[in-house]
Amino acid sequence: MKWSAEITNDPTRDYELYLELLESDEFRAKIYRKDGDLVLVVYGREDVEIPLAWLKELIERAEKDI
Repeated sequence: MKWSAEITNDPTRDYELYLELLESDEFRAKIYRKDGDLVLVVYGREDVEIPLAWLKELIERAEKDI
């Protein structure tokens, strides 16, 4: 299992930037701003375990870049 992230934009939200989280090239979740706060949305019905240290690093980068 290899995790990666991509900064992209959302055409349904006026092209706002967000982080797309991928596990082995499968879209698993996204982090975006909603009312000024960062929100994590996990896709699908199955459980997804996201490494907390990795997630913390991404959130810190998102605070600066998004």
